[in-house]
Amino acid sequence: MYTKIFYNGGEAYQVIRTISIDDCNPKRFGILRQDERSYMKVLQVWRNHHNCDHVLKDGNKFMLCRTIKDAEIIE
Repeated sequence: MYTKIFYNGGEAYQVIRTISIDDCNPKRFGILRQDERSYMKVLQVWRNHHNCDHVLKDGNKFMLCRTIKDAEIIE
């Protein structure tokens, strides 16, 4: 299985899915108001559906990601 890792600000993220900005357009889901909050609500549904904890923007695409935690040594 291929896993894409994306680094941003010293953090590593596993990219679960990449979607276009148009896929978050509230108008596609019958929401008439098209403001930033409406886009964010649609994007949150995408993020939660894929069990992700972070969304990164790359050009005209959103990357739905899971944060890769640093290893902890247990004694």
